[in-house]
Amino acid sequence: MNDVETRLVEKARAGDADAFGRIFERSKNMVWNVAYRMTGDFDEAEDLAQDVFVTAWRKLASFRGESAFSTWLYRITVNKALNSKKSGRALHRLSDEETANLVDAETFARQNPSAGVEQLETERILAGLLATLEPERRLALILREIEGLSYEQIAEAMNTPVGTVRSRISRAREELEATAKKTGILP
Repeated sequence: MNDVETRLVEKARAGDADAFGRIFERSKNMVWNVAYRMTGDFDEAEDLAQDVFVTAWRKLASFRGESAFSTWLYRITVNKALNSKKSGRALHRLSDEETANLVDAETFARQNPSAGVEQLETERILAGLLATLEPERRLALILREIEGLSYEQIAEAMNTPVGTVRSRISRAREELEATAKKTGILP
């Protein structure tokens, strides 16, 4: 945990709602991105993200600081996302409009139109491929490849041994490659 995050968490634990608001601002995109990649639904991701932060605020006293605060937030997000998937809801397939919303306007402004269209197509393909994975494998792969977490951080966030995380990611990659070949995305 960096010094700024440590001070904000300490203040928030003391009841400072403004400090928690700053934590929210620093963390909201990370939480929403994981929730969205897991659910594929904007509204459900918003609901999950809101639920994550309500839970974090209520359970802030239980944060012991043994790991980074962001890892603790990932853990809450992981649990909420997996519980959402286990509730029986089918993964929502992204429409072209929803896929376009994944790529922000700033990205388009920096790119030429053909590069922007290519990125939209890549996002659509990625979302479709991720939707084929079972939730634990999808989540492990998202945390590793999209969020950039280490295997150890993923293991902590998912409350799973590192070996299991490695196995889930390896199998997810194999499944994605097989699906991509079967659907003609890869030769």
